[in-house]
Amino acid sequence: MDGPSKQLSVVGESTTDLDFANISPQGDRIALQIGARGNSNIWVLDPASGIRTRLTFGPESNAVPVWSPDAKWIVYFSRRNGKVGLYRKLADGSGAEEELTSDDQLIVPTDWSRDGKYILYQRGTAGAQEVWALPLEGDRKPFPVVPTTPKTSRVGATLSPDGRWLTYMSNESGLTQIYVVAFKGGPGKWQVSAKGGYWPSWSHDGKELYYYVDSTNSIYAVPVKEAAGALQFGAPQTLANWSAPDPWYQVSPDGKKILLYRVSQKVSDSVTVVTNFSSILKK
Repeated sequence: MDGPSKQLSVVGESTTDLDFANISPQGDRIALQIGARGNSNIWVLDPASGIRTRLTFGPESNAVPVWSPDAKWIVYFSRRNGKVGLYRKLADGSGAEEELTSDDQLIVPTDWSRDGKYILYQRGTAGAQEVWALPLEGDRKPFPVVPTTPKTSRVGATLSPDGRWLTYMSNESGLTQIYVVAFKGGPGKWQVSAKGGYWPSWSHDGKELYYYVDSTNSIYAVPVKEAAGALQFGAPQTLANWSAPDPWYQVSPDGKKILLYRVSQKVSDSVTVVTNFSSILKK
């Protein structure tokens, strides 16, 4: 899409069981997660040619592809042998995959730092997840970035282009909102959204923060600037309005297009309503 309501083109049209999509940092390719839940694989689509290259072939479900900043690699998670691991593979499909880390809990990648040094992921069970980082240098020992508390989730984390600031969504206030903190600790924590927010991400130059609000079915852009080591956020501006079963979206690196889900076929199954059913049960 381009603007609040203008559709530019369709990619991955009529793709059965398309569950996730991610634009490359250069904006020329799209990583796709395709397949039924529990049996999905990663593909890479070239929108210009329409050619789709399969990246993974099982043996278990491979899901949620995230690009490296140079678009050379794709990281994803997979359940294998009772554990969940993060794996990476060359985006052109060549070579063998590499296991980066594994865990007894669910771990899902959310971002790859612009300098290539960290992979961010969320770790935990539904309702109690936290943000972790996996260093790709040194001992490669993962560490928690934003810990959680019982019944609180902090997920969907992404790093600012300069690697200094981390945004995520959390239900810690009772309503899922967007927050920003320093990546490696430090003073300051800001709540960016006011009426709820989902799936935050940064503009390519770090001057805007995007997020989705389900109550208005809108994607917003919030101006961001730094002054004296603190962040200041301007008034949100509407980027797009749309309603879909999954509110996931992604703004292209050049900031001119928005990738989002839209269901192409309407469900036509009928629904039967039975009234006074208690009298039927007595018979």
